[in-house]
Amino acid sequence: MPGEDNIATHVRRPRDLTPADWDDIWTLTDEFFDVERGYAEAELRKRERIALFRMNGALLGMASITIYGEKFRGRRVAVINTSHVLIRENWRGRNLLQKLGFRTFLATRLRYPLRPIYWFFDTFSYKSYLLLPRNFRRFWPRHDEPTPESRAALIDQLATHLYGPAWRPARGIAVRSGQKRLRTATAPLALSADTSPDIRFFAAANPGHAEGDMLVCLCPLTLGNWLSVARRALARRERVQPH
Repeated sequence: MPGEDNIATHVRRPRDLTPADWDDIWTLTDEFFDVERGYAEAELRKRERIALFRMNGALLGMASITIYGEKFRGRRVAVINTSHVLIRENWRGRNLLQKLGFRTFLATRLRYPLRPIYWFFDTFSYKSYLLLPRNFRRFWPRHDEPTPESRAALIDQLATHLYGPAWRPARGIAVRSGQKRLRTATAPLALSADTSPDIRFFAAANPGHAEGDMLVCLCPLTLGNWLSVARRALARRERVQPH
């Protein structure tokens, strides 16, 4: 694919980022979010790692990542928590996040060789939610089945620790902080007769997304799920390659 080989993914600790990096991060953040720079940077500095996607020096996208261990019902699990995931529109569909996800999974597997690994995140954008149905076989919440009790309990435990009083378990939502919301043009959501069931589900499950409410999601990073990611990534690559 033209230009794809020139895209570099840099994963850094927040303290290792340069002032120029932070300026680029703010420029990107300001395109997507209505948020104060000080608040956004303070939140990012709490994260373990920040991934930056660059090509010829230009910042195409980013994600913040924290990996940690958790004990759930007597069993130890590993958690990959992501936030502030942003990709400029013309660079979507290039599997950048999927490649970063697998790289992060391998790093987590080295740290926790015997534990089940889960991807845990929140979103107030239907575009981020669609990463699940467009890549994975098993994830929650979803439109075509209720969340199994054990998975709902794990979501509740992780979300209680992360969001505290902002977590609403009955709704599966972390309510808005008032500090950060999507800009109106970032991911406008207008339903129509041909809207996909996944987007309809997101709109119904998180009606306050435009004001900053976040739908909390869980995805087990199993072999079956990674095979699904690989198949769908290849299909996307074939669609965009010139013939």
